[in-house]
Amino acid sequence: MGAAKPRPNLSDVARQAGVSSATVSRVLNQTAPVSQSVRDRVIEAIESLGYHALRSSTLGSARRETIALLIPDILNPYFTEIARGVQDEASVDGYFSLMFDTAEDPERERDFLRILTNQAICGIIACGSRIAIHDLIAIRSQTSAPMVVLNRCLQLPNTACITVDLENATYRATRHLLDLNHVRITFLPGPSASDTSQARLRGVETALAEAHLSMRPEWRPASFPDVDGGFQAMSALLALPVEQRPTAIIAHNDLMALGVLHAIRARHLRVPEDFSVIGIDNIHMAAHANPPLTTLAPPKHRMGRMAMQTLRRMLAGHPPPGDGYALVECPLIVRESTGPAPGNNGRGREA
Repeated sequence: MGAAKPRPNLSDVARQAGVSSATVSRVLNQTAPVSQSVRDRVIEAIESLGYHALRSSTLGSARRETIALLIPDILNPYFTEIARGVQDEASVDGYFSLMFDTAEDPERERDFLRILTNQAICGIIACGSRIAIHDLIAIRSQTSAPMVVLNRCLQLPNTACITVDLENATYRATRHLLDLNHVRITFLPGPSASDTSQARLRGVETALAEAHLSMRPEWRPASFPDVDGGFQAMSALLALPVEQRPTAIIAHNDLMALGVLHAIRARHLRVPEDFSVIGIDNIHMAAHANPPLTTLAPPKHRMGRMAMQTLRRMLAGHPPPGDGYALVECPLIVRESTGPAPGNNGRGREA
């Protein structure tokens, strides 16, 4: 017997109708106006190829066009920009994405992934997985659905990884502060178990070690990676004697950095005259902070599209590019929240 004829996909319909895949998606989902002549051509191609009958025959058929998208924090604009990239790319071939917010909770993420192993989805994209590697291995062994993980390096079957070079990025951010003559520099960490948090920390520590400097333990208070966490962490630093405070802060992300800026202003201190502040992520509001925030800028929307492109390649039976591992750069965007170290190296004025 010959090989089974591959089922037609949305790209096949688009090719036969002489239109784009996005146009076919609009006709199928009625998400935007399409001229009657174009609609007729698309419907004719669908019927000719048997695409519509296959998609509509069972609920399972429809579910095989669905992508599960896991994000750690739906309130963080960094992840919503990645999600937009995934959705923009998914719509090209008519895939749908279902979003799951894990709320930075490894147990919740574990539960979602276990549930998804029993669902007829075609693939999974996870933005910053937090669960232990042995749990992830056990869960992945129960499903054949390909998976793309962002911001975590894993070596698992049928799994691809896309990561930001955050270690190099925070190294360069620290060098920027050193060039401004800061010698009391600290990093406000995010989740301790996060690969990306550890990479950020390594970059800072490497740059400081090269300058024969280090961070004091009291300069790294525990905090949650949001605005309130940044405010509380900076408030703890401001409770130290003036001469024992850091003069420059690199925050785990921009949300924390916004909280840091607020805490400094609340004490009637100034940025960058008394403290320099750097965030990470370059979310939209970073450019409109008071003052505009110096930050590291991962290509969030492009990463989302890359994740979906990689998943599509895996669904077609091809191996992911780069042996399943892709590393993207993260440029430093210098704005007004960083400046020369205070003339007395940290003795900022108090109200």
